[in-house]
Amino acid sequence: MSRLAVVLPTLRATRQAPLLGAMAAGLAIVTVPAALSVTLSPDNLATLLRLGVACAAVGLAFLFDDPAKPTTATAPAPAWHGLAIRTTVATVAMALWWAGAIAVTVAGAQEGTGDHLPLPGLTLEAAALAAVAVAAAVVAWRFTPRGVVSPAAAPVVLVVVAALAFAPRWLSVFVSVTSPDWDAAHHRLAVLLACCLAAALAAATLRPTTRRRPAVQRSTIRRRSTADDTAAPDHADSRG
Repeated sequence: MSRLAVVLPTLRATRQAPLLGAMAAGLAIVTVPAALSVTLSPDNLATLLRLGVACAAVGLAFLFDDPAKPTTATAPAPAWHGLAIRTTVATVAMALWWAGAIAVTVAGAQEGTGDHLPLPGLTLEAAALAAVAVAAAVVAWRFTPRGVVSPAAAPVVLVVVAALAFAPRWLSVFVSVTSPDWDAAHHRLAVLLACCLAAALAAATLRPTTRRRPAVQRSTIRRRSTADDTAAPDHADSRG
């Protein structure tokens, strides 16, 4: 029952407005061919989809903002329950956005160029960038006492996207849809996806280490406690 009781408060506490704004911006990018009635190549369409995914991934980071974290530290439900709920919301939102973006891209592409898009590979790219956002947000949540993670996680997403875009060929992942390196690039993306999921899982489930008091401090506390216990009967006798 306690797990179910966490769901609705967590959903109400999520910052949905930044996510919706970022996803709207990303969707606006992929509607360019349909809005302008221009003929774009599959590579151009893939680039627009990648830019849109980057916008949506930045928005995912805001779902993990939790200003109430200091007040919920003693809640009966483990902290990872809230993170799991936010991750589920992020996954569903990203899947719905991606389905809409693909539909708009394919329907708006002129001369049937949208039919030549390698959708499985592009879907892997979208999943990897979403995983980067989730991993950055979860790790930031673990090490941020106030629970506001977007100022750290959102820039991480942008930095990772820029690094991947300008990576050397042997590390590149955003390659032409007709490139011979397409399969190798997406193998690297699969590794990135797995690493991000592992990092998010570790940060969400590992318990933070507690600092132990130094031995000298512990012995001093024990001596003080013994002295207080000894003085208490003497004080009572003097009063009698």
